[in-house]
Amino acid sequence: MKTTLSVAFAILFTHFLFAQYPLYLGKPVFHGAERVGNYPNTFFLHTVPATGERPITFSAKGLPQGLLLNASTGIITGTAPTKGVYEVSITASNNAGTTSTNITLHIGGKLALTPPMGWNSWNVFAWDIDEKTIREIADAMVSTGMRDIGYQYINIDDFWHDESRDKDGKPVVDPKKFPSGMKALSDYVHSKGLKLGIYSCAGKLTCGEKFGGYTYEAIDAKTYAEWGIDLLKYDYCYAPLGQKEAINRYQTMGLALEKSGRSIVFSVCEWGLRKPWKWAAQKAHGQYWRTTPDIFDYWKGWHPWQKSFMSILKFQKGLEKYAAPGRWNDPDMLTVGNYGTGKATSAKGKYNGMTDTQYQSHFAVWCLLNAPLLSSCDLRSMNTATKNILLNAALTDLNQDVMGNQATLVYNKKGIRVYKKELKDEGFAVAFLNTTNKKKPLPDYEKVGLYHYDFDGKKGFDPINLKQVDNIPVNIEPYETVVRVYRY
Repeated sequence: MKTTLSVAFAILFTHFLFAQYPLYLGKPVFHGAERVGNYPNTFFLHTVPATGERPITFSAKGLPQGLLLNASTGIITGTAPTKGVYEVSITASNNAGTTSTNITLHIGGKLALTPPMGWNSWNVFAWDIDEKTIREIADAMVSTGMRDIGYQYINIDDFWHDESRDKDGKPVVDPKKFPSGMKALSDYVHSKGLKLGIYSCAGKLTCGEKFGGYTYEAIDAKTYAEWGIDLLKYDYCYAPLGQKEAINRYQTMGLALEKSGRSIVFSVCEWGLRKPWKWAAQKAHGQYWRTTPDIFDYWKGWHPWQKSFMSILKFQKGLEKYAAPGRWNDPDMLTVGNYGTGKATSAKGKYNGMTDTQYQSHFAVWCLLNAPLLSSCDLRSMNTATKNILLNAALTDLNQDVMGNQATLVYNKKGIRVYKKELKDEGFAVAFLNTTNKKKPLPDYEKVGLYHYDFDGKKGFDPINLKQVDNIPVNIEPYETVVRVYRY
């Protein structure tokens, strides 16, 4: 089949018209990562993401010794085996039918073989976090269905700290905010089939002027492991400006995490100022790294530290060659669903947020860029549009594609950006982004880097509106992103 532009196809998005993925209808459908990385002989936790009519019963063949699958939840837990590659067959059954899939457990030296998906406290809550809120967010990640399409991390950002470390130098949690302690909180999060992340900084102080991790790397990594932490976001405030010193500090923490006895994903957050895509994986042992300063809740504009969606997007060009399984470019968290109310990303009312269509574009493009998908809105009170954006499993599955290819910008003229992402099985996804406030015609597809042979024998699918299509759109609405997936 050869696709042409002879038929116009435009999709209008409003607050109510985002397609809703059928989370709890029909037979089981698997989502998320097909490859899972873990260090040998360390704690292992993986929830098999699956949608469909409940209840679903799970079973597995080929699970290595030491790992167990909960048949009613799909949660695999235990201690990872020795180094090796383990092929596991998973079956899910409900009243509507039975589905099977294969996942590969890579037990060795790599983590985050697909971009991490989850939630972070910073954009929405900033300093205003506590144990009760984190538990409720974990509950919401399960009850909304986010866990069922692959979201797994609950990440606590800055301001979890007490005023100082203990007499032995160990980090101490604020007892008023977290009266049960971090270990009890991680146990609760793990019981939901989710993972817990935490925050620190390569300086003497964090960005919020709490105690940092510099010179305490080994004791912090060991303590985080004892607490049951699964991810560390490591900032770079109150630290030297030079690249060499930054590499040394991140390397020290990265090695400490690897020696902690736990599989802890390492997020290098020095804001892209020292080109971490060139060294964060190899030298700092990180799994993903920020490419820019912080995102704020607005579409377009320039500020040296308060970055808009568009200003961050422009920085991603050319970084795709540095992305691969276990090493990801991070254009920062999602602002979807905050509408200018985030305590961090509104900048005290300076930014009023984006429209639902703009949030849809933000999410769709991040998915194709293989960005870590970290929501940072209040999951307990999401409106319908926010749920439909964040719960679009057809888009998150593109983000989690096993090949790990970050989309490439193939066209950028007159306000239209076109990104192409290669997928497994010789398929590809294309995103057409209208960055302007006017309806825009799309030029001839060969001029945007797509050719007849791209479509030969392939079937088109629209993962935003969840339907089969035979054409590329001719017109794109203001701020809209249209995505097409083509597979044999």
